[in-house]
Amino acid sequence: MDILLRATIYISISVILLWMFLWLFGPYRRRRTLLKAGERAAAEEKPRTCPLCGEVLSPGQRVKTRVNPGQGDKLMQIFGCPHCYPPNIECKRICPVCEKEVPRQGYVIARLFEHPGRKHVHVLGCSGCRNA
Repeated sequence: MDILLRATIYISISVILLWMFLWLFGPYRRRRTLLKAGERAAAEEKPRTCPLCGEVLSPGQRVKTRVNPGQGDKLMQIFGCPHCYPPNIECKRICPVCEKEVPRQGYVIARLFEHPGRKHVHVLGCSGCRNA
C-alpha cells in the first residue's frame, strides 16, 4: 500500500512538472510569440492614406464618410480627409477609378465589406464617373 501511494505521488508530480515545462518552453509558446509578432507587424505595416488625395493620415485623423444602412455589404460615400475636405485649392481630390478631379460637391462611391475584426472598402468610382 505504501509503494502504491508513493508511485501515485511521483507520477502526479512528474505529470505536473512535464506540463509546466511544455507550457513554458514548448512549441505552443513559440507559436503564441510568433502570432503576437505578426500582429505587431501588421499594425506597423504601412501608414493609412486618404483614398482621394493620398495624404498620410496622422494617428486619430479619419476620412469623412457616410455609410448607407443595409444588410451585408453596404454602399458608402467617401468625402475626404482633413487635408482635402472641405474641398480647397491646396489639395486636389482625385478619383482612384477615372483619375479625374472629384467635383467640388462630389464624393467617391465605395462598397464596404465588414468582417469580424476588420473592414474592407472597394472603391467603385466618383459621383462624376459613376453617374455618367
